[in-house]
Amino acid sequence: MPSQKLVRCFIRPVLAERQSTPRFVPLEIYGLWEFLMTRKHGFEVLDAEASLWLDVEDAPEAAYGETEFDRVTEVTAFIYSGRDGMFSRACRYFPTDQCERLKEIFLKHYRDRGEAIRVQVRERPGIWVHRVESLTEVA
Repeated sequence: MPSQKLVRCFIRPVLAERQSTPRFVPLEIYGLWEFLMTRKHGFEVLDAEASLWLDVEDAPEAAYGETEFDRVTEVTAFIYSGRDGMFSRACRYFPTDQCERLKEIFLKHYRDRGEAIRVQVRERPGIWVHRVESLTEVA
């Protein structure tokens, strides 16, 4: 079953009154991502929690109650580099209800002097499963 370890956290601009928004980041790059978001982009990163993202086709959401998961879409961009003569792969995870807006921001990172670079995009719907507290944490 395809799965990915993701950290769900919430971000908001430092000292902003705005409500925080969720982000889903692969666990293996979370530390670097958090560093860049706080030091370079001026965001606070709050309430980080790791769990699994599961492909909906392989793990139907019907197996979980609606409150036991978040709908998260995997967006993979295959970007052609003329310099290297090959495609590279960039994969991000977005809350499904914000996917179109966040995908546009994500793809803006792949521009060459304002012109779009050849990019192929694939999307896969999935769910990020809420972790169940252990019995010792509940008691």
